[in-house]
Amino acid sequence: MNMFLFGVLVGAGSFALIYLVMVVNKLHSGMLYLHQSAENTAKAMNLLLFKTNKIEKITENTMKASETFIDALRESAEQMMNNRSKQNDDSEEFDDLRRAFDEGIRQMEEDDEEEGDDDSENKWKE
Repeated sequence: MNMFLFGVLVGAGSFALIYLVMVVNKLHSGMLYLHQSAENTAKAMNLLLFKTNKIEKITENTMKASETFIDALRESAEQMMNNRSKQNDDSEEFDDLRRAFDEGIRQMEEDDEEEGDDDSENKWKE
């Protein structure tokens, strides 16, 4: 009878130990999953912060460039108003300025097209 009770106690203890190991393993797996999720969230937040800062800098630079362009247009308009009396003499200079501006725009468009072609070639290579 003692051996039976001893066997039951050893069996119950073994079962409890095995069940405890399974529960601890499951808890460990859950904690690892939470840790990985936290790391991935931190990486995503850092990337989001980096991209947001980059967008803010680009926006700020664009605003500064537009302000500079508007100031240049104002100055040009003021000079044209002041020189209205000399319009006959300055008409050729204005045409030259207009042609140079048009050529600059065409050059920028060609550069953008060339960069676009390079990007598409690089995408196919990857």
